[in-house]
Amino acid sequence: MFEFNHIDSLWIVLSAILVFMMQLGFALVETGTVRSKNTINVAMKNLIDTIVGVLVFWLIGFGIMFGSDVGGLIGSSHFILEGDEGGVNTFFFFQAMFAATAVTIVSGAVAERMKFNGYVIVAVVVTAAIYPLFGHWSWGEGGWLKSMGFVDFAGSTVVHSMGAWIGLAGAIVLGPRLGRFRHGKVHHFAPSNHNFIVFGIFILWFAWFGFNGGSLLAFEPKVAKILVNTLIAGASGGFAGYLISLLFHQRVGVEIFSFGILSGLVGITAGCDQFSLPVSALVGFVAAVVMFVSDLLLLRLFRVDDPLSVVGIHGFAGVWGTLAVGLFAALPPEMARVDFFLVQLTGVGAAFCLAMVSGLLLFSLLYLFKALRVSKRHEVIGLNVAEHHARLPWVDTIESIIKIMRSGNLQAKVYEERDTEVGIVARFFNYLLTILRHEQAKLTRSNTMLRSEAITDPLTRAMNRRGMLDKIGHLNPYRDQLSVIIFDIDKFKAVNDTYGHGVGDDVLKSLVKVITPLLRKEDHFARWGGEEFVVIAQTIDLATAEELAERLRSGVESALFSTVGSVTCSFGVSSPKNDHHTLDALIENADKALYRAKELGRNRVCSW
Repeated sequence: MFEFNHIDSLWIVLSAILVFMMQLGFALVETGTVRSKNTINVAMKNLIDTIVGVLVFWLIGFGIMFGSDVGGLIGSSHFILEGDEGGVNTFFFFQAMFAATAVTIVSGAVAERMKFNGYVIVAVVVTAAIYPLFGHWSWGEGGWLKSMGFVDFAGSTVVHSMGAWIGLAGAIVLGPRLGRFRHGKVHHFAPSNHNFIVFGIFILWFAWFGFNGGSLLAFEPKVAKILVNTLIAGASGGFAGYLISLLFHQRVGVEIFSFGILSGLVGITAGCDQFSLPVSALVGFVAAVVMFVSDLLLLRLFRVDDPLSVVGIHGFAGVWGTLAVGLFAALPPEMARVDFFLVQLTGVGAAFCLAMVSGLLLFSLLYLFKALRVSKRHEVIGLNVAEHHARLPWVDTIESIIKIMRSGNLQAKVYEERDTEVGIVARFFNYLLTILRHEQAKLTRSNTMLRSEAITDPLTRAMNRRGMLDKIGHLNPYRDQLSVIIFDIDKFKAVNDTYGHGVGDDVLKSLVKVITPLLRKEDHFARWGGEEFVVIAQTIDLATAEELAERLRSGVESALFSTVGSVTCSFGVSSPKNDHHTLDALIENADKALYRAKELGRNRVCSW
C-alpha cells in the first residue's frame, strides 16, 4: 500500500501541496462570508485546525485509519511515524492534508459563536478518532465498508460529509447566532468581503485537482479523466448556482453562485475516476440543487444556523455524489445495481450515524464544561476582540461611529489613523461632528431663548402663568413651604376706559417694577392674567405671608404712576394647613380672599 515509484511519489507530493492550498481557500471563503468582527477568529481557527490536525493525525489518526486492521473496525499500527520509510512518508503527507480538510469543514458550521479553545478540542478529537475511524472503515485494508464494496474514491463522504455531519451536530448544540431568527423570520447577515469568497473558490477549485487527482496515488493516463471530470462538475455546479440565484433572487448572488461550484466539486469527488463527462456534468449540477434545497430546509424548517452552508455543500452534496456512484459507476464484480446502491447507502448512513452520535456527544460535553459557546457580550462585540484582542481599523471606526450615533454624544471623537483610508474617513466624520456641535450649540441657545419667551409675559417681562406652573406645579405647598398671594389692580377697567389701553399697559409695566424690588429672593412672581398677579412666598406661616402682602400693598399705594398718579391693589393670601392642601386648592383660597378684600372696600389684604 505504501510503495510508490518516483513519478508516482512526485505526483502524490505535488497533489498534497495542492490539497494544502485548500486551507487557504477555505480560510478566504470563511473570512469573506462571516461578519467583519469575526474574520480574524475564523482565520485563526483554520490555522489552528491545520496545526492540530496534522500533529494529532501523525500521532494517532494515521495509525487508526491505515494501520493493521482489527476486526474491520480500526487500525492498530503506524502510530507516531518515525519518518524513515519513503512510501509511508509520501502517503502520510497526502492523507494528513485530507485530515486537516475534514476538520476545517466543521469550523464553518460553528462560526461566529464557538470558543476558540473549545474548537481546538474538537479538532483534536476529529483528527484523532472520528475521521480516522470512518476512514478505516472505508479506505483501510480490511475495513468493513471497503470489504462490502463501498466506493468513495476521494472522499465525498469520508472527508466532506463526515466533516459536515460533525459540524451539524455542533450547530445544533450551539444554537443559532444572536439575532439570526427574530420574530419568526430569518435575518440575513451580510458577508464581510464578497471578493474573498470568490478568490477562495478559485483557490479551492485549483486545489481540488490535487485532491481528486492525487487520490489515484499514481501518475497514470487516468489522471486526466479525473481532472477533466472535476473541472466539468465544478463548472456545472456553478452554472446550477447561477440559474438558482436568477430563479429565486432575480440576480446572481455571490454566495449561491460560489457555493454551487463547491457543491459540484464535492459531489464529483466520490466517482471522478469512473464517471463519463456527461454524468460528471449531471452530478455537479444536481449537487448544487441538493445543496440549495437542503440549506433552505435546514434554515427555515429546522432553524439550524449554518453560516457557511457547510451541511448543504459538504454533507448532502457529498451524500448525493456517493450515491451517484451506485447509480452511474461501473458495477463491482458479481454485484447487481440495486445491491451496489444499497452498499453506497449503507456507507453514507454509517458516516451520518458515527459523525452525528460522536459529534453530539463531543459538543454536549463541551457545553457541560462551559467550553462551547462564547458569552452574549463577546458574541456582540465580535470574536476578533473577545478571543484574540485583535482589531480591524475599519471595524473599530464603524463601531465608534455607531456608538456615537446611538448615544448622541457629539463631544466624542473617532480615532484618526494617520495616512490610511480609514483615517481619512474618521477625520471627515470628526469634522462633521464639529459642525454638528456648533449647530447644536446654536440650537441650544435658540431653544433657551424660545423657552424664555414661552414663560415670559411679553408686556411686563415678568414670568407668566405657564412659567409659574412649570416652576412650582409639581411641588407640595405644605412640604415645600409655600404660600400663595394673589393681587390685582383696583378699578383697572376705569383706568383703561378713562386713559386708554396704552396707559393701562404702562400701569401694568410700572406695577411690576414697583413689586419686584419688594420681594424676597426666594419668592416667585408672575403675571397671572389681565391685571391679576401672583406671588409664591417661601413660607407656610400665614402671618409672614400676610406681612409680605402688606408690604407689597403699601409699596404700590405709595408709588407714583405716570398719567394716572396713584394706583391701589387688593390682596388675597392663603397658606397650607396640612399635607393634603394642593396648590390648586391654595390658589382657589387665595382668590376667595382677594374677592373678600374687594368686598370690604379694596386696597387691603385678606387671608383665607
